[in-house]
Amino acid sequence: MAGIARLGWASVRPHGARLARPVRTEHTAATARPVARWATAPRTHHCGELSAACEDQRVSLAGWVRTPRTISKNLSFVPLQDASGTVQLVVSDPALVAGLEALAVESVIAVQGQVRLRARGAANPAMRTGDIEVQVQSWELLNAADDALPFYATQCSDARALPKDALRAKFRYLDLRRPALGDKIRLRSRVAHAARCFLHDRGFCEVETPVLLRSTPEGAREFLVPTRQGGTDPQFYALQQSPQQPKQLLMVSGVTDRYFQFAKCFRDEDGRKDRQPEFTQIDIEMSFVSGSGDTAAWAIGGTQVRDVTEGLVRAMWAHTEQPPLPSSFPVLSYEHVMNTYGSDKPDLRFGLEIRNLAPACSTHAVDMLVVPHYASCKLTARQVEQLRIDAHGERMDVEHFKARRSAPEALARLLLGKSRHLAAVAGAVEAETLTETVRDAMERANAFRGSAPAPPEDRCDVFVALRPRPADGGSTLLGDVRLRIADLLPLRSREPQVLWVTEFPLFTRADADKAAAAHGRWSSTHHPFTAPAAQDVPRLMAARACAAPAERDRLLAAIHGQHYDLVLNGAEIGGGSVRVHDPDMQLAILQDVLALTDEEVGRFGHLLQALRCGAPPHAGIALGFDRFMAMACDTPTIRDVIAFPKSGSGVDPLFASPAPLEAGEQRAQLSIYNLDTRTSEPGPTGASPAAPRSQQAPRASSHSAWPHADS
Repeated sequence: MAGIARLGWASVRPHGARLARPVRTEHTAATARPVARWATAPRTHHCGELSAACEDQRVSLAGWVRTPRTISKNLSFVPLQDASGTVQLVVSDPALVAGLEALAVESVIAVQGQVRLRARGAANPAMRTGDIEVQVQSWELLNAADDALPFYATQCSDARALPKDALRAKFRYLDLRRPALGDKIRLRSRVAHAARCFLHDRGFCEVETPVLLRSTPEGAREFLVPTRQGGTDPQFYALQQSPQQPKQLLMVSGVTDRYFQFAKCFRDEDGRKDRQPEFTQIDIEMSFVSGSGDTAAWAIGGTQVRDVTEGLVRAMWAHTEQPPLPSSFPVLSYEHVMNTYGSDKPDLRFGLEIRNLAPACSTHAVDMLVVPHYASCKLTARQVEQLRIDAHGERMDVEHFKARRSAPEALARLLLGKSRHLAAVAGAVEAETLTETVRDAMERANAFRGSAPAPPEDRCDVFVALRPRPADGGSTLLGDVRLRIADLLPLRSREPQVLWVTEFPLFTRADADKAAAAHGRWSSTHHPFTAPAAQDVPRLMAARACAAPAERDRLLAAIHGQHYDLVLNGAEIGGGSVRVHDPDMQLAILQDVLALTDEEVGRFGHLLQALRCGAPPHAGIALGFDRFMAMACDTPTIRDVIAFPKSGSGVDPLFASPAPLEAGEQRAQLSIYNLDTRTSEPGPTGASPAAPRSQQAPRASSHSAWPHADS
């Protein structure tokens, strides 16, 4: 062959890896690498499929070479791995032994051989193929790996030996060769298939909706995509935050009354530890659903969505190796979970319920959390102090007392005399009532769900905090303390706990996170398309006509929405609602309650027009598939269940994105999209100052009036 030289490999010892022995083979002069083979016999089996039933069969395999174990020049054992698993190759021909041993680890080869049972006592129960091995008769190199790779999957079986996150992210394709990580991606595929089968079998139609939409003020900050449309002003698409409006329009169309899709969604949120700018949700919408309470527990509409969702979650969970889900999913109101657990997504795998010491006070609650001591499970003085410091290092206004469970009267007297929070509402607290409340709390105090490993001791820690009533937002002070206690002490049961949270307030006062579009006005707790509870519709109409601001605010605060969240082990895995299908009510919410401008309302013109064309009652939900899979795989981060994730700040080290345009093409590219470029003259130091905000290319919409559409 022209241009072929016989050269030896320059061996470079990779970090912590076995050194590959130099071998003389064919290399191209240009690359100094072994020649890859382009034509080879097809595989007859996958490595992980082989079993004792294949004994004496001749097989053709292909995969990645792992570190060989050479006994002598006449015997070597070589692990070969493909996507299905690993099988042990036995090589006893001296020429074959020498050639395979000389290969760099992670080289790709094809082998032909015969399956045989392992010798008595040599079986490996830790391997799925541990009963057999393949006697190699021939092999060929498909592609050689470099002698030194950034890291090796075989070295990462122990989590403590993993390379740093940044290195693994940059070489994600190498990290995916770890079975512990690759298995999660393969499980994701099986669970997705199970979900599709479940929904198709129940008459659902999978429909793909547009990803490029118009920017609307309905959720978190959007990613904007410039276009080459004509005109003096730049024209933008917005990447969908969710298919919320398209799926509602599908219900109006009547093409299907049961829709779903695995939707890719995009949100330009500030960097958070375990968030992704693009994520996947299982999106569901159903027409002709009930619009009012069907049972005492489920006091809202959308029961059909609830039933389908519970069946879907069970069908997906059945493919995992986690303990089974409970036989029923309890339904709790937002008010109940906030008062009892201090969270709108409570973790029910442990006890520690919160009690209000001042139930007669209408403006404030004095929350108390009793943490019993157990022989092998109790808070230390240092941990107690840590619990009173927030994530920013600031001391929280949480009081701590030591008490005995057998002396509730003594604790009641101590609280009356020492608690500043109780003193703040002293007029609403009677000593006798307080004693009874404390006694009941002491009797029911249990840090564990169900039975504890051992009976609690008499001593306990007591935390007290003051909060507004009714509770708002996602958590309270003691709700946060409760979760942090469970992180410090081994309280959580391994049995998964699932529940529905319903009866959220339909509207909340806009907070700092929502101020960009709300401007201090009322905002939708869920999103502006959520229907009010049937019994609260008169309140909504009354608030619309009310001229007195205080009375109007009172009416709006009392309205509940037909919104439901599905919570698994303290994490929200799904959220949905019954939708507004009446155009006049939808316009009233947008215009009169949320006080959107005419321009902002105009962005929803297509939806309002569709609702006037005969819209059926409809409801839906979206399940966060990434979050669900992380919990199904018992991993703390969703990055482990996404093939190519980004960092918490949205950076992708593998593809080096996002990235600026090349200097030479920046002006040309931006001009195509009618975007201004930075043309300021360099300053004294040679730096070019940034253009004024009005001249800079917009990066994202600032609309963040509602935290999510369906999340």
